[in-house]
Amino acid sequence: MASHDEVLSNSSNPNKPFCFNRANFKRWKKKMFFYLSTNKVAHVLTEAKTWRSELEPTRSVLKKQWKESDFWCQNFILNRLSNELYDFYSDSQDSKSLWEALQKKYDTEEAGSKKYVVSKYFRFYMVNERTVISHTHELQKLVHDILGEGMIIREQFQVAAVIDKLPPSWKDFRNSLLHKFKELSIVRLWIEEDNRNQDKKEENCSNVNEISIV
Repeated sequence: MASHDEVLSNSSNPNKPFCFNRANFKRWKKKMFFYLSTNKVAHVLTEAKTWRSELEPTRSVLKKQWKESDFWCQNFILNRLSNELYDFYSDSQDSKSLWEALQKKYDTEEAGSKKYVVSKYFRFYMVNERTVISHTHELQKLVHDILGEGMIIREQFQVAAVIDKLPPSWKDFRNSLLHKFKELSIVRLWIEEDNRNQDKKEENCSNVNEISIV
């Protein structure tokens, strides 16, 4: 059990998490729990109040220790919340109810955020009206958002997704890459698009010359 002196001696703990303000709850929760563990008060969040089954005077001693640990645990959590969240959650009955309320609120919100980002990624497709490079940059931003949510996307999956999302006019190029997608790169897409633009210019020029001859 953590004593008053032990907690004060750890007040400058370098593992103190960042101040939570509704963003990156999963990361904050892990850092916060580790911080509580280093201060020897995390047990009040996970263990039952076993002192209730003890006889006096042991029961009173263990109850006092538990309440002291719970007091420090609750205030450690509150003091790593933004001022707005501190005011909202400061009336929590104890550290466990505070911890569970935060998880219920922000674990659920982050799960919804992840679903939204993944949905955008899967619904994203390139169209002929825009350049492939601009599409690719937008797709990379979506990947960055997914990674920022703590999810992992392997490079081979990303490459396969880019090939699958190429616009209809790139059908032949897409088919040629399906069995050798490791060769795909942003540079190769840039070269392919540049070649296509050059072919269009030459075709247009040819059409103009034919009209002039006629």
